[in-house]
Amino acid sequence: MTKSVDEQLAENEAAISAVETRGQRFTIKDREVWRADLKALDERQQRLERKVERAKAGGIRVQRIVPL
Repeated sequence: MTKSVDEQLAENEAAISAVETRGQRFTIKDREVWRADLKALDERQQRLERKVERAKAGGIRVQRIVPL
């Protein structure tokens, strides 16, 4: 089932928090494990926030249509 934008935003914020508090990579025995890319998470955060703002404003508005 598809998650709402608010749920996606909350998950993204949790992922950003995990990267910031625990670091972006860590080592277990001889393996190096990477968490999600912080830059990509930040970009996704901005997109989701724009979607939330757009939804609060009533959606996308068309101001002018030029006939061809």
